[in-house]
Amino acid sequence: MTGFTLLRDDALEEVLRRYQKAAGIYFWVMAVESTKYAIYFGQANPLSRRLINYISDFQAHSPNDYKLQIFHAFMSELSPPGTLRLYFTPVDPADLTATETAAKRFYRPLLNDLPQPAEDARQTLREAFAEYYRSAILKKLKP
Repeated sequence: MTGFTLLRDDALEEVLRRYQKAAGIYFWVMAVESTKYAIYFGQANPLSRRLINYISDFQAHSPNDYKLQIFHAFMSELSPPGTLRLYFTPVDPADLTATETAAKRFYRPLLNDLPQPAEDARQTLREAFAEYYRSAILKKLKP
């Protein structure tokens, strides 16, 4: 799928229908003019559910799913003509992890191999996470 927008559109709906029961590995690529950047490799069973995770709004219980939207927005600031592409290969569910691991080693995608963030960024995330849970607990405790 080329020109992926991370929005629920007709092209995505077709992919969701076609791969609603398909297990395999997927590969996100950012294309900027004639250059392609390996972004992220993952496994899915099924692909349709994983794509829904990526296009959904931020979910505090699984912030990792939001990484692609952050990356896309950041790259759009740096290089507006860049577009996302999604590649998918069906794989037997028993072979998903081994196939994904081999692909990550070969392609070394950017988001699969990020360095540790700066300590101030880690602290900001830690504080935001604590505030999220504190507010959720307070809601439960108040009648």
